[in-house]
Amino acid sequence: MARVAKGTREKIQAAVRKQLFESGNDAFSMRAIAAEAGVSAGTIYNHFPDKDALIASIMIDDWHTALKKIESCTKEAISFTAGIREIYNAITEFIRIYEGIWRNYSNSGNYMSVHNWRHRELIGQIQSHAVTLLQRFAPGSEDTSRLLSEMIMIAATRKDITCDELLRFCRYIAA
Repeated sequence: MARVAKGTREKIQAAVRKQLFESGNDAFSMRAIAAEAGVSAGTIYNHFPDKDALIASIMIDDWHTALKKIESCTKEAISFTAGIREIYNAITEFIRIYEGIWRNYSNSGNYMSVHNWRHRELIGQIQSHAVTLLQRFAPGSEDTSRLLSEMIMIAATRKDITCDELLRFCRYIAA
């Protein structure tokens, strides 16, 4: 069994993050990551099966950070639309960071194999926070939480739908 030093995974992830945002996901290799992290390439494979898993690990960490922000803002929102705006902002910030990486990934042909189940998972995570807002500001309309979550995701991912347009839609729900 391979020995695993404490903090190795985090060093690898930090190296991935640096290489990814400086060079892009097509320009880095396991060797470059290993050199940056100060470990052997074999050590990387003790933690991650492949390059996609490396990228996914930092994206998941950043998504969980966004979810924590969303959770906090939905609990502290002063209004329904203020909470929706904060959810939208957290999602669009995450998208801004990873947009180029997704573009490269979707062009690789792997995109559709994971898109549908990942979409359902993300909507479910957003939905739990939408329910919090609906319970606080529009009691009795919690059954609209899935549609609301889809609308937030659509608005956040499309450049032709503004947050203000989303909020106009949301005002109908909260009315």
